[in-house]
Amino acid sequence: MKKTIISRHNANLQVVNVLKTNESKYSGIPAMVNAVAALNTSVDKAVELFAKVGSIPNKPAGNKNVAKAELISICLVVSNVVHVYAYMKKDENLQSFLVTSEAELGVRMRQQDLLNYAKNLAEKIAPIATELADYGLTEELKTELNNEIAEFEKLMIEPRQLINERKNANEMIEDCIVEIYSLLINRIDPFMELFNGDEEFYRAYKNARMIVDPANRKRPEEETAANA
Repeated sequence: MKKTIISRHNANLQVVNVLKTNESKYSGIPAMVNAVAALNTSVDKAVELFAKVGSIPNKPAGNKNVAKAELISICLVVSNVVHVYAYMKKDENLQSFLVTSEAELGVRMRQQDLLNYAKNLAEKIAPIATELADYGLTEELKTELNNEIAEFEKLMIEPRQLINERKNANEMIEDCIVEIYSLLINRIDPFMELFNGDEEFYRAYKNARMIVDPANRKRPEEETAANA
């Protein structure tokens, strides 16, 4: 999130607070009441979007690594069972498909290739599952293979979904900030000139409208030295 967007959001929250605190002073001006209501709606929307961005988790890479290791493990077990079956049946096509090397699955294969292999393996064993049972393929092994495929695929897809979700929410926040800025400039600011005689309200509003970046703000003694 850009620092300027966060600064604007914080300033907008302060503006809303100042207007709410002094609501009784402009309650007799319907047009200003409507403008403030529109501002509150837009700021509430921005607050919700900021909360949404904050709730989107960053998926740790460790989870995917664990799922990958578990998928490789079950693929090796099933592949070896099928390899014995293919050898005994002299099924050269099936033999050529199989990968029974941990290094091949874990190092040489990219993640998507590993997933594709695991899916193809599950498809190939499905129609011959009864025969494979005589060679050690149990229901538990088939279930474990399918479960690990599903888990690994989920962890491959989820980060992309989270990135897109966060990007869309951030774009909506920027649109919302622009909308709020327009409301302030074109509707709220002009009305505030009616209260320039109310020093406390007027100054509080003007201060809230200032966007201050602490990283660029000079300390009082620095400003004094610069102006000396």
